[in-house]
Amino acid sequence: MHLDEAVERFLTLLSATRSPHTVKAYGTDLAQFVEYALGTGIEQVAHLNERLVRSWMDSHRAASRRTRERKLYCLRAFFKFCRALGWLERDPSAEIALPIQKRPLPKFLTASQAEQLVQQPEPEYDPLRVRDRAILELLYATGLRVSELASLDINALDLEQSAARVRGKGGKSRVVLFGQAAHEALVEYLQRARQQLLNPDKPTRALFLNAQGNRLTVRSLHRIVKRYGRQIGVDISPHTLRHSFATHMLDGGADLRTVQELLGHSRLTTTQIYTHLTLDRLRQTVNRALPSLSLEEDE
Repeated sequence: MHLDEAVERFLTLLSATRSPHTVKAYGTDLAQFVEYALGTGIEQVAHLNERLVRSWMDSHRAASRRTRERKLYCLRAFFKFCRALGWLERDPSAEIALPIQKRPLPKFLTASQAEQLVQQPEPEYDPLRVRDRAILELLYATGLRVSELASLDINALDLEQSAARVRGKGGKSRVVLFGQAAHEALVEYLQRARQQLLNPDKPTRALFLNAQGNRLTVRSLHRIVKRYGRQIGVDISPHTLRHSFATHMLDGGADLRTVQELLGHSRLTTTQIYTHLTLDRLRQTVNRALPSLSLEEDE
């Protein structure tokens, strides 16, 4: 079967099940592949081989990973079609894999920066600043997602146990714990500031309120954290505090499973990214103390 005819039949079948956008993208990729194959003297489907596919993929090395991934998926779909019709014995792309893209390591605060941050809403008394102090302390002490913090109600808190029950991704419920600093900040907020912010005409169970007595939104929480971050000279978000919590927990000797549970990660591999942060810090410390070792990051 000639490559041009095989591609035409494949795209005809594809158009019955996939969107016009997908058919167009696959058509462009396959046209490029056929042109490349013809340039090497390969015209028949049966003559396709792994060396050709690797060479064609290498010719797109400068393209983005997403583009290269689409091209490889396109070829595999085409090869599967050809094998089903008996035009091709084996998939010449079966042993080809895209390089794993390293996930960027999340940013986090040092312990000193975290301490500076949570102290920013002091010293004068103001209900909003008392609220903000409680927000910062609770985010850092628990590693809560900002959406989880925004949705917290008063009855989710157990101050006697210094704990809170939160509903995370997928509606999964978990218990988070917090220390003395967060406990004290929450008590002050609940006993003094929240009562002043509460609108008697609009009672609510929401834990954190805005100046109108309404539940604080995720966007407002982002603005609050960013504002205090700027006061200590760092550009942060609520997620930075989540990353800081996880990193400092591991630095302090917590095991990975415990941190996974507290963060509400469904997979341990998601939590393992924080071990790279702690290992990187250890590596930097060793390199400063013993420069002759010059430990390099594993590739």
